[in-house]
Amino acid sequence: MRDSVGANNGTLKNVALGKSGFLHSAYGFNGSSSIVTVPSSSALNPGSADFSFLVHVKFSKLPPTDYDLLRKGLSSTAGGDYKLEILLRDSGRTGKASCQFRGSRASATKTAGPNLANGAWHEITCSKQADNVSVTVDGVSYAKSVSIGSISNSALLTIGAKSGGGDWYNGLMDEVRLSK
Repeated sequence: MRDSVGANNGTLKNVALGKSGFLHSAYGFNGSSSIVTVPSSSALNPGSADFSFLVHVKFSKLPPTDYDLLRKGLSSTAGGDYKLEILLRDSGRTGKASCQFRGSRASATKTAGPNLANGAWHEITCSKQADNVSVTVDGVSYAKSVSIGSISNSALLTIGAKSGGGDWYNGLMDEVRLSK
């Protein structure tokens, strides 16, 4: 997986290439062993700056509990963490976007939007601002007022699962973008 603007290239493991994508070609994640790992870099740490990340996903199968789409760190990681996942909601009938940020001042999660497990492409953006966090699904934003503070850790950035495995994503993903 190539970083189009920097040097934060990812290493693919069991990820299918050349799938029909949102923009061009997508990556296929098998739900059991597909993961992309990106080495730790200061460029992937937002610090106290405003920060967002975006993914395009397409899947039909609901997650057993959740699908990790993008994450840097775990809840136990020194320096904070951030992640985007699909959570099983509504008594197991829907999969919703969930953004979580844990910083030096606070931790906050915002889960919202429609059921994404419908076989259509969806654009999801997680944002951390000075006084709120938000999840935007297909152009509709849902925000929560909170001051997260700074996030900076030495963890890998992973796409499609946790760094040690688990919460495996089962579907297609295209255009992953992080921006400060």
